[in-house]
Amino acid sequence: MSLLSSPTLGKTIFNVRNLLGQPNPTNSSWTDVELKEYINEGVRTYFAEVVKNSEGYFQPTPVLLDITANVETVALPSDCFEVRGLYISRSNGWEILEYRNDITSGFLTNLGAGGTNTFSPSYYFQGNNLVLHPVPNFSQTQGLRLEYIQFPDQMLNGGDSMSNQVSPVFKQLIEMYAVYKAKVKQSMVNGVDLVSIPKQNLDQIYDLFKNTINKRSQYPEFVIPYNPEGWI
Repeated sequence: MSLLSSPTLGKTIFNVRNLLGQPNPTNSSWTDVELKEYINEGVRTYFAEVVKNSEGYFQPTPVLLDITANVETVALPSDCFEVRGLYISRSNGWEILEYRNDITSGFLTNLGAGGTNTFSPSYYFQGNNLVLHPVPNFSQTQGLRLEYIQFPDQMLNGGDSMSNQVSPVFKQLIEMYAVYKAKVKQSMVNGVDLVSIPKQNLDQIYDLFKNTINKRSQYPEFVIPYNPEGWI
């Protein structure tokens, strides 16, 4: 018996074609390029639902970022979707920094304390950068630790795979989403509603998906404290 594995893009396209009843790409209403776009769109659409309900999915190993003297911006990883926490190096570990997007007060320029244990900036976002306030007046290699949610990679080649971090229902959902989008296009081109059955199947798989993805969650709000007296 083998472990469940994440299907490749080529296998996913094959499964979508079978569901559409047109397994031969040379004699089909949809090109592989179209189906590939629908599949990637489905991953982008539903991965945020996974992140919201299941702790740890799409969360890579934390990265260490440099602090540069007289520079307020720090580039985020290109695949960063959401910051979970930003920490600054201390002599005995890491201290979390405060996110503050405050336009009602001033900030110091080039007066950030030049010491590992004294500089405590807040941060906000500018494009795909962090902005530190006050601006540091010292440099420190790997002075920041970033924990973040990773935007899923786009599948371009037949051998590329979907994330194997989530349940098999995620793969079913992506395939049915691609079928649904393909039928939306066919309906618009032909002026005939062909989406009712695919939409019904998509909704059923989505309901199953929502009911299964939160089984891994460790969020505190899902933990009911021991309550021997029955009070709330």
